[in-house]
Amino acid sequence: MTENIKPRIAAGAGIEIAVLAAVLLCLAFIFQGARAIWQPDEGYYVGTAVTMLEKGTLAIPYLGEEEVFLDKPPLIYWGVISGLKLLGHNEFAVRFFHGISFLLTSVMVGLLAYLIFGEKRIGLLACLVYATMAVPFYAASFVTPDTLLTLWTTAAGLCFWQSVKPKARRHVLWKMLLCLSVGIGFLAKGPAVLIPCGGMFVFLMVNRGLVRYFINPWSIVGIMIFFVVGLGWYFWVSLRIPGALNYFFDSEIWGRLVSQRYHRNPGLTGALIYVPVLVFGSLPWSIVWLKRDWVREALLNKGWWAGLHKRPEMLFLVTWFFVPLIILSLASSKLGFYALPIFTPLAIVTAKVCLEKIPPHTGGRFRLITSAGRRPVVLVTVWVVLLIISRLGIAYYPTANDMEALSHEINKVLDGDYELGTVDERADGLLFYGIDKVEHVTNDMDSYPSFTPTDHILVEIREMQRDKERGVFLMRGQNDIDETCRILKSADIKFELVRFPHNRAILKLDSPPGLREL
Repeated sequence: MTENIKPRIAAGAGIEIAVLAAVLLCLAFIFQGARAIWQPDEGYYVGTAVTMLEKGTLAIPYLGEEEVFLDKPPLIYWGVISGLKLLGHNEFAVRFFHGISFLLTSVMVGLLAYLIFGEKRIGLLACLVYATMAVPFYAASFVTPDTLLTLWTTAAGLCFWQSVKPKARRHVLWKMLLCLSVGIGFLAKGPAVLIPCGGMFVFLMVNRGLVRYFINPWSIVGIMIFFVVGLGWYFWVSLRIPGALNYFFDSEIWGRLVSQRYHRNPGLTGALIYVPVLVFGSLPWSIVWLKRDWVREALLNKGWWAGLHKRPEMLFLVTWFFVPLIILSLASSKLGFYALPIFTPLAIVTAKVCLEKIPPHTGGRFRLITSAGRRPVVLVTVWVVLLIISRLGIAYYPTANDMEALSHEINKVLDGDYELGTVDERADGLLFYGIDKVEHVTNDMDSYPSFTPTDHILVEIREMQRDKERGVFLMRGQNDIDETCRILKSADIKFELVRFPHNRAILKLDSPPGLREL
């Protein structure tokens, strides 16, 4: 009888893995190309990738003809460029490597859960939990560095656990892979990759293993791997572009952690943004752990915390979640997707909590679907369908951020060769839709602190006249439209105003012989 049971178990396990793989592929790729490029984030990164591809430079990011764009390291641009080269000039190609990163992260979350708890069911469930959480799913649909960063912080967490778990084998190899993962993560989003690593440091401190972990002959090799992979691009660019090193420090470290000049929810009250991100962003699974008694029995129980150091698997997950969350809350710059890397430990803990309610299947521990019961399976299936449909629905949502729709409006009123200046609100995604000359300008004397200074609109008009270019300016918002018109009238510049949807307007300039000083 045992001989007959084993093939059935193996067949059932194969079916579950096949079903999970199909779900992951659908979540990663279905309708990824349905939506146009949206400003602001996708416009920055896709516009930069398109410009780099046209210029034939893969090392120095350019946004438009002249602007050196050093806000992010190059991994995100390389991903977009690779998709465009492989799949052609379309939106699916732009997001293709984001889908792959989401897929790999989901699989790695499941693998890490299995390695931590040694149970295949929790690996399957953790993979499914992460892939169906709202924030990881929607983050993979938008071109930002956060999905790439999460892939490599998850890889770093896996390597770290393999190097510190009880009876760890080949721990030196895993340490080297940890340094490699952190280095590649540095190419994804700079020093942000070190925030999840803070949880690893605290784990080592609680276990009194910090010195032993780092003070050994192999540490020098690991540090060299990190420096070459993670910092090599930064040093290369800093040697070739004056002022780049100072900007990296200000933008990636001081500006994110201390300074409030970037206006991204500064102050402790800004940390409240992470409450809805974690609660609603982990739907539908947050319903599980918000209802569970373990929140009261564990998180609010001093005894549970006091004995945490005796349970390395839970200590690792707790420190990996709470330490980065504290750092993110204290940092001056706070945005919802910044919390994406801590959805990895959250998914694993959620899977662990769920399995406390699901008894092992009598035919073997690997069976998850049948042992979970029909109702949870139906609910998760409905949720997956809703996620996929919502991705398609978002594609048809009318928004001013849609750069394809904006390009159509512009082409209705403009033809021939012209340079488009965007006044105080960027529209770099237009570069993807065939508008080749897009340059950002301002009508304010205090512009956003980008690496390439933003020219005042009058300075840009002088350059257009000098180069005998046809000047066109795009604005959004009645205040900006009125202020720009006032500035041009004060300088005796004649123009034609054309209104667009979403309270936008284009100013088409005549060609005056000169400008009167304001």
